[in-house]
Amino acid sequence: MARRRTRHSANSRPSADGRPVPTIRLLATDLDGTLLDRRYTISPASFQAIDDLRAAGIQLVPATGRQYRVGAGYAFALGLDGLMIFQNGAVIKELVSRLPLHFQALPPALVPVVAAAGRAAGCSPVLFGDPHGPGRLFLEERPVGQERMLRFLELSRTAVTVVRDLGRLAGLDVLQAMFSGSVADMRRLAAFFQDRFGDDIRVLLTEYPDRDLTLLDVMHPDVSKGTALRRVARALGIPMEQVAAAGDNFNDREMLEAAALPMVMGNADPDLRAAFPAAVLPDCEADGLAWGIWRHVLDRPDRIADWFPERTEPAP
Repeated sequence: MARRRTRHSANSRPSADGRPVPTIRLLATDLDGTLLDRRYTISPASFQAIDDLRAAGIQLVPATGRQYRVGAGYAFALGLDGLMIFQNGAVIKELVSRLPLHFQALPPALVPVVAAAGRAAGCSPVLFGDPHGPGRLFLEERPVGQERMLRFLELSRTAVTVVRDLGRLAGLDVLQAMFSGSVADMRRLAAFFQDRFGDDIRVLLTEYPDRDLTLLDVMHPDVSKGTALRRVARALGIPMEQVAAAGDNFNDREMLEAAALPMVMGNADPDLRAAFPAAVLPDCEADGLAWGIWRHVLDRPDRIADWFPERTEPAP
């Protein structure tokens, strides 16, 4: 009689000795370009896939660059009430109580120096604070180089405080300094910051090449979505061998590196897709996250057949 082959489920992979690794118990997902489409909405397929995750007892933890006040609503729409990662890992909050499990502010002495360095390079920062509340923004009275942020700042006007001198904020918990501009300009600014400050800061880029827009965040050197994900998993008692992550941009890279199952969106930069080729998902406009959950986490070919009857495996 022929030996029956052991079948590994889609959310477990054989280890070096052929035994399956533990199944996934936690999925961390980015919002923009991953869970959300380009209209910043959650699709019906994603709602269904996340309902299936919860039915399977798998924790979902959103991980975003947004503040609580502009990110938590998506979690509540999904019926989530646990932990969420905000501001690229600078803040981890309980969704309902708003209490921070952890936050990491920029070293106070660096705040005025970073602000001045960015201003000298032609771009004033927007500073983000208020880790214990929904989030505040601080902007210079006469900002430089923030034309691309005007709509965002207008939508956030109730949370914006205009100050004459950002250097006076050094005594507050400033979580990040954000700059915005073209992809090329922000890459140059990132190189300038890295050369000037080295390991004293962390520089994170979130790029949108189709709009020629990049958001550049300067944060505490220990901040990343990967570090935050490890902290969340530890708080929930889940080993990293049972953690999956999904993302689409460079600020997701360390979170993807930390996860046992990294899933990269088809709309991600080619370099990011090449770095994590094992699970490249369709575009966020084509319900890529839902497909990835059913294909790689839950092993639900029935759902894929129902929602994507003509879809084939996406190319890396």
